[in-house]
Amino acid sequence: MQYKRWLYLLLLIPLTLTWFGVLLELPVWVGYRTSWSAGFWIALFSATSFESDALMGYIKFGVAPLMILTTIMYLVGCWAMWRASKSLNLGTILITLIAITVLLLPFVIPNTPASLVSEAIGAVKQTNYIKKHNGDSYNFTYNACHREKNGQPELYVFALGESLRYDNLSLNGRYNRHTTPLLERQEALCLYSNYYSTATLTQYALPILLTGVSPENYRQHFERKTFISPFHEVGFYTALVTHHEQLLNTNLFAYLKNDFDTIIVVTHDSLIAPTIQSIVQIEGDVFIMAHYLGNHFFYNNHPDDYYKWLPDYNLTPEAKNDSLFWNAYDNSVLYTDKILVDAIKIVEATHKQSALLFTSDHGDYLKEYIGGHGMSQNPTKEEYHVPLMVWYSDKYKEAYPEKVANVIKHKDEPVCADHVFWSMLDMANIRIDSTLQQGGMSIFGDTMLPHQRTLLLPDGRSVKTLD
Repeated sequence: MQYKRWLYLLLLIPLTLTWFGVLLELPVWVGYRTSWSAGFWIALFSATSFESDALMGYIKFGVAPLMILTTIMYLVGCWAMWRASKSLNLGTILITLIAITVLLLPFVIPNTPASLVSEAIGAVKQTNYIKKHNGDSYNFTYNACHREKNGQPELYVFALGESLRYDNLSLNGRYNRHTTPLLERQEALCLYSNYYSTATLTQYALPILLTGVSPENYRQHFERKTFISPFHEVGFYTALVTHHEQLLNTNLFAYLKNDFDTIIVVTHDSLIAPTIQSIVQIEGDVFIMAHYLGNHFFYNNHPDDYYKWLPDYNLTPEAKNDSLFWNAYDNSVLYTDKILVDAIKIVEATHKQSALLFTSDHGDYLKEYIGGHGMSQNPTKEEYHVPLMVWYSDKYKEAYPEKVANVIKHKDEPVCADHVFWSMLDMANIRIDSTLQQGGMSIFGDTMLPHQRTLLLPDGRSVKTLD
């Protein structure tokens, strides 16, 4: 009988590990039909409180019953194997077969045992690499110069959203819901129709946006500083206003924020515009980066009076309706419309030579029953087709009529997040060292050179060609 006890213990260990693996895998498999990636492991352990709450809410809403069922099967299997170790009969044999079924369950989900472990190891390697190379760009300089400055005080804003899809903006002229009524009234606003992000997870998308490296050469961003550095080098007062704790995470993004003269963390997106209002009063040339929480899952980052389309998950999560998450998302877009126009109005009221560029770090996977992003190694187009908008003041148009004409000329051409670095510099008429300069990459330039658009996938290693 002793050998049966040992057999029980030997079976219990893989059964327990399998049960735990299935619990981890169920959330991403149910919602996205995929397995965990290294990037998602990193995102999980660097998540903000808002993101953690969203994940727990999703598990409670869509996955908890399956997790409970799996746990019950596991406990029954443990009991059955224990009984079988004492005496074999038809009942214990049948129940033991249930335990074996549980043991084999992960193989119904492709690559579960291998991917959970290998991607976790990949996440540790990536995190260690970030820690090791965080200081690589400390002595880097762009040797920037401000060309043809006309003496006018200048104000430029880079506004970065979260999880905003191009397809859900009525500003695009095709969406049947009026989600962007205020932006549509802005005459000096240009929306790009064919702009793609270069990653579907913030920890990969943000460095590419700010440093201008390509997904293929992602790790080169450790050797460079962001486009804030050239603004700082030519004498701009630089400020960051953010409602995104992750941007200040020591391990992930510490090296990206070194060139800001001031960093202000607010508790809600509604406070970003008033904070910008206080910064634009500073004399001289000013550059502001405004980082919004925006349209992050569960799409409830807005006041109560922005629940226009119902039922919304955040009000009636138990409702059985195909538009439960779709309505919630569009309600969040309606609020994004408001806070972006608030920022534009504040910049416009300064009567400075000013411009604002807005984009989103990535889009969102949106179905009737789920939302989110960055889970799949085969992302949907909605996860990387995001808006790129440029707004410019009257004084900016007077100073740079050619740049404004070029922005409008390129609005339907294929562009991507690789272009943002160069476009931000060109917007302010800043030039960097000729050995670093890259032509044909600015939407403010006369010519846009052909450019292969690619996407860094959630494992942080693979790159997908988009065109």
